[in-house]
Amino acid sequence: MSAIFSLLLGVAAACAAADLSLHEIVDRANKALRGDTSHARLTMTITTPSWERKLDVEGWNRDRKLAFILIHAPPKDAGNVTLRRRDEMWAWLPRVERVIKVPPTMMHSSWQGSDFTYEDIVKADSIVKDYEHKLLDKTPEEGRTVYRIQADPKPDAPVVWGKVLFWAAVYPGDEVVGLKEEDYSERGELIRTITLSDIKRMGGRLVPARLQCQPHKKPGQKTSLQYHEIEFDIPLADGFFSLSRLQKGVR
Repeated sequence: MSAIFSLLLGVAAACAAADLSLHEIVDRANKALRGDTSHARLTMTITTPSWERKLDVEGWNRDRKLAFILIHAPPKDAGNVTLRRRDEMWAWLPRVERVIKVPPTMMHSSWQGSDFTYEDIVKADSIVKDYEHKLLDKTPEEGRTVYRIQADPKPDAPVVWGKVLFWAAVYPGDEVVGLKEEDYSERGELIRTITLSDIKRMGGRLVPARLQCQPHKKPGQKTSLQYHEIEFDIPLADGFFSLSRLQKGVR
């Protein structure tokens, strides 16, 4: 690609982003894989220095407030369901035939043995509504502009992180894709890095098809999500996320 064409694309990207506030950039990046409603099929791979485990996962989301997550494989986990209804969560464990309501004390616990927690699911849009956003810098690249944003908690916001650094790419047409997130403790210690990659068009939208979470206190450990299918703006009634469906899977 010629330098002139690259420059034109860079200018176009900068102009396209000119009308977006930092809040809108963070919001659109956060919604990239969820939309208003979505349905996705993905593989979650948990890697430690001594073992690796893969889960076949199917999930539905609505308004970043309702979520229904079903595990298809491996066999010992098949049928496990996690249901989020706004600030509350439940889990259906078919092997022991139990429905449990996830208590607040479990919110920081690992979800399915991964490096993500129940809190990550419940507060999927926390980075948007609980933090103030400050632009650190923006860099025009070929076909996009990359924003580096610092997110600091609002006073009295019920947040986990003391600071979040967030990278997002704004493309022509105001499509926004998150690229990386660094989560810091209140003492300023880097706790984990989430890297988003394999950017492609799926379900009619530009999305990062791969996420990798790297906890920095656990050398050699990581959790990766690879999206295989995703569709957006599908009809999902409130009843789809009801407790009465928890034990029925997707039937």
